[in-house]
Amino acid sequence: MSNLSKFRFECIRCGTCCTDGNTIVNLTHTDILRLSKGLKLTLDELLEVIGFYIFEKKITESDISKMVITPIRTERGLSFPGLKKNPEGICYFYNANENKCRIYKIRPNFCRTFPFTFKYGEGSNADNQRLVNINITNKGIEYCPGLDNKYPEIDFENWIDLGKFVLEDLVANEIFIRSWFEKLKKTKTKPKAKGYLNEILNS
Repeated sequence: MSNLSKFRFECIRCGTCCTDGNTIVNLTHTDILRLSKGLKLTLDELLEVIGFYIFEKKITESDISKMVITPIRTERGLSFPGLKKNPEGICYFYNANENKCRIYKIRPNFCRTFPFTFKYGEGSNADNQRLVNINITNKGIEYCPGLDNKYPEIDFENWIDLGKFVLEDLVANEIFIRSWFEKLKKTKTKPKAKGYLNEILNS
C-alpha cells in the first residue's frame, strides 16, 4: 500500500481491536475529560474504568522520546493512563453480546484513528499548515480484517483532517503533562494517579 490514496478500509465491527489483550488504549487528558463529562463520572468512578499501566522494565529517555504519549509519573512509577480491561483482556466498554462499543460517540482518539497512525511530515501546504502523513499501525497490519482490497478506498481528506486534530491533541497533552509535573515540583507534592485525574477534572 505505497499509494496512500489507495488505502482500502472499512470497520466491520469485528471487535478484534477491542478484545486484544495486548493492546492498550492510551488516553490523553482530553480523552479522560470527554469520558468524565459524557458518562458523568466522579473522580472515584473514573478510577474504576481507567487503568495506569506500569512498565515492567526500566525505560530510558530514548525510549520515551519514541513514544506517542509520554508516560506520567505515579506512586507506582511511570505509567500510561488507558481504558481498563476485564480479566480476559477485553476492553471494559466493549459489549461482547452485541459486538459494539458502549461509548462509541465519546471513544478515545486512539480508537477513532485505528487502524491508522499519523505523523507530521516535512514542509507545509499552501495555507501554511503542517503536512500530515498517514500510515497503517503495526497492530492494524497484524489483525485488522477491515484492511482489505475488497473494501472501498478511504476518504483520504477526512482521515487527514482527523489526523491533524489528533496530532494537535497530542501536542496539547504533552503541554498538560509538563504543566502537571511543574506543579508537583513547586508544591513538592508526590505524584499520584488520583491526583493526575483530579488535575484533569479541574482543568
